[in-house]
Amino acid sequence: MFELKDGIADTIGKMCEPQIMFDITAEMAGDAQLLIVSVFPGNATPYFIKSLGKENGTFIRLGATTRPADWTALDELTNRGRHVFYDEFPFSSLAIEDADIAYLCRDFSERADRKITRKDLENMGLLTGNKKDVATNAYAILLGRHDYTSRVQCARFRGTERVDFLDKKEYEGPLCEQIDGAYKFVLNYLSMAVEIDGIVHKEKYELPPKALRELIINAVIHRNYQMSSSVQVAVYDDRVEISSPGSLYGALTLEEALDGRSSIRNRTLARALEKIDVLEGWGSGVKRIFAQCDEYGVARPVFLEIGDMLRVNFYRPSYKKNGDKTGDKSEKTAINQENGDKTGDKLLKTAINTESGDKSEKFRARIVSYLTEHPDSKTQDISLEIGLKISRTKVYLSELAEEGKIVANGANKNRTYSLK
Repeated sequence: MFELKDGIADTIGKMCEPQIMFDITAEMAGDAQLLIVSVFPGNATPYFIKSLGKENGTFIRLGATTRPADWTALDELTNRGRHVFYDEFPFSSLAIEDADIAYLCRDFSERADRKITRKDLENMGLLTGNKKDVATNAYAILLGRHDYTSRVQCARFRGTERVDFLDKKEYEGPLCEQIDGAYKFVLNYLSMAVEIDGIVHKEKYELPPKALRELIINAVIHRNYQMSSSVQVAVYDDRVEISSPGSLYGALTLEEALDGRSSIRNRTLARALEKIDVLEGWGSGVKRIFAQCDEYGVARPVFLEIGDMLRVNFYRPSYKKNGDKTGDKSEKTAINQENGDKTGDKLLKTAINTESGDKSEKFRARIVSYLTEHPDSKTQDISLEIGLKISRTKVYLSELAEEGKIVANGANKNRTYSLK
């Protein structure tokens, strides 16, 4: 056993570069002795297989799959290892114009309720170079001049699936205006209730507006601006769904993020918005959102990592009162099953399938095709790929498993699917 332990340690040391921090311990499982290798997060990224080199030997984990890092992931890992940030790099193709400086100073002054000058923009790190006359990526993003995909796409869908558009808008201008536009778009489609406080009648949105705005701000601040995707804000009958390109930054886990820990991907952007009181403080956003929901008397939003994207589902109370009770129950069952509620199996298998036979077969075929390329995939990844809710995807996965076409591995939230 000691020889095996030393051999594993020697192999890891020879294969990986830079050197990784790990620990090997022995544990008994019945009559068997196990060696457990624990690898600790490091800051000298990217870590890669030495024989393959950095470009070909760097791998990232997305959901249940391990994939070679593409250039955007590799570039971000390299920046992280050097302790630098993409948003502070020069954006030399954008000339510094007096009109743009005047716009930012005027807009920031109104938001901060105090005078913001060019010197303040320099101190925020938005301008770089010896003479502070070179734009940064953060400066370009704040002006809406960074890239076509640096925008917020908004949509109102009929029902609970991404099929029929009722309305859609795209906000491509200055970042703060994108936030304002997306926030107003969502509020426009939320229900209002009237609260009676003594003789005073107060109108109240079904979801806490401050929490919604904070979620939208988080999406644009923490997204990966090197990815050619946009922030998407979708309003369905049962929820508000906010999707942000890029998984959690660094070694941060979803559990740690929900507990209030923060890892900043765009340090300059966060600093600038904090200075003008758009962002209230680093690391406290999620806890503040939860507190607002508790005070408002609504369910907390659900955070999901789906591949290289972070998604938030904020469920609407009005749907439970007025919506499709069967669909609501089916969705609730799917969420409970992901969290270990075994009682959901029977209900999921009997969920109502509204698609025609042809359409049903199309989705089943897409699942099989996806698993051919991506074995050991989780329900969330498959759901995202075929464009259906998790509850409906689970119905198809259950049918395919019963027919022997696919196999389920593991249980509850760790369950994955592969071709048989």
